[in-house]
Amino acid sequence: MREMIMDGAPELNGLVAKQTKPVEYRPMLLGLVKSHHEIWKDMVSQYVNEKQNDWDDWIPCAMYAYNGARHEATGYSPNELMIGRRLRAPNELLRIDGWPEYHRKLVKNMASAAKIAKAA
Repeated sequence: MREMIMDGAPELNGLVAKQTKPVEYRPMLLGLVKSHHEIWKDMVSQYVNEKQNDWDDWIPCAMYAYNGARHEATGYSPNELMIGRRLRAPNELLRIDGWPEYHRKLVKNMASAAKIAKAA
């Protein structure tokens, strides 16, 4: 069973997930959760059909868009910070040349991302 941090939003009630609340001694988390839910709601609403019954089919597309987008706070995408590189489009996966060069850049990018994340 998946776990979801809740902010009290009524549209999330009834989901098949264990609902938890942020820790009491960190009230700022509630605002972060609320803004994160708002971002996801806006993103998925761009794809969902008129009956709004296929929203869960579009979560992978929304995740790809979110994880590939640069964020204002860090200037990097979540994927760049976690994996050390930008997301590739499906057509870019067909051919990858220069693995040694790719690996060298990956190690360099991950070290740079770690420094930036610590400073943020």
